Amino acid sequence: MKFFTKFATRAMTLAIAGWLGTAVTPAQATLAQLGVCPSAGSASDCNLLLTFGSGGSIATSTGPQTNYDGGDDALIGVLNNSGQVLNSFNISGYNLFGFEGDGINAYVTPPVTGNPDNTGYGGPLAYFTNISPSRDSGTVNFWGGLADGAFTYFSLEESINLSSPPVVSNNVPEPSILPMFGLGLLGMGWLAWRRKSA
Repeated sequence: MKFFTKFATRAMTLAIAGWLGTAVTPAQATLAQLGVCPSAGSASDCNLLLTFGSGGSIATSTGPQTNYDGGDDALIGVLNNSGQVLNSFNISGYNLFGFEGDGINAYVTPPVTGNPDNTGYGGPLAYFTNISPSRDSGTVNFWGGLADGAFTYFSLEESINLSSPPVVSNNVPEPSILPMFGLGLLGMGWLAWRRKSA
């Protein structure tokens, strides 16, 4: 009986170790395994995945380059691993915001209630502001913010140019001048009080 128990324990340990060794980690996962973008129209996955990490890092991964509309529109996935809510980011590239009315919303579930997107390209949460006159740059915003660990998708007008992909940058809000001024006044008042009481 001891032999059988020992054998069974070793077999279970090896089986579990083998199973864990073949498990897919997020770093090894394909875009389809992550499930960020839906299968829509002609596309089976995101054309581009933007992963926001801690410290403001942004990683990009390309997926299949078949566009959902069978033409030139790109499906963009966003994965927020930054440790905080992601409210918006800037993106630029040739004619990305030259919307022609064939956005991803015509292929998938409509956006969440309240999303102010009126382009049809925003997917569930995204809407766009600060679009340049050339339609080459703008801001992607998330209605209600994209929680840490959450993901979503949206679309843009042009295909992903793999030799010159879109440029993405974080929108780090600048501290407002009035709260900074108030903190300065409090600090000066505390110093004056401290000198007076010493």
